[in-house]
Amino acid sequence: MSRAGLSCPGCGSSNIVDDDLYSQAQLVCTDCGSVVSEGVLADDPVGDVSYSRTTAVAKKPCVNQIKGVQRVRAMCRILRVNKAIEELSQDYFNRAYQHESFIKVTLQKKDVLGGCCLLVSCRLLNWPITMGTISSLLDANPAQVGAVYQELVKILNIEAPTVNFTDVLEAHMKCSNILNVACLL
Repeated sequence: MSRAGLSCPGCGSSNIVDDDLYSQAQLVCTDCGSVVSEGVLADDPVGDVSYSRTTAVAKKPCVNQIKGVQRVRAMCRILRVNKAIEELSQDYFNRAYQHESFIKVTLQKKDVLGGCCLLVSCRLLNWPITMGTISSLLDANPAQVGAVYQELVKILNIEAPTVNFTDVLEAHMKCSNILNVACLL
């Protein structure tokens, strides 16, 4: 039985027929063989539906993003930062990694990005660390670390405090005094 008024979205033909061969009726284009609609609920032709709209699954992180988060976590453990800094660093990394400015960059720049996320998190939560420490930890050029840090702060709209050397030195001295006292006990 031919269906008047319907046209195939694939080829534009109006030769649409009911196909009751299977358990559910389908409307099929006789010219190209495309299924125009399936089941008894659809009377209108079905348009093209993109794959992303048909899946309810959220986009999963890629392998490099997962490795980047693991690298951030490892740097946090090396520097022995607290859990809040570690979580904030990972959050910033995931947010920045998805941004168009950091999607199509080298793996080295993404590695530096992870270090910069740690650095900005430390600065926001008053942890004494310098850009030189991050550069050394990553074995990266300090100028590149500085450039990525500035880009990160701008893109994520972070107002990170500036740290002067005497504050960092005092914090390190305080930490080393605490460690010395702990060693004596």
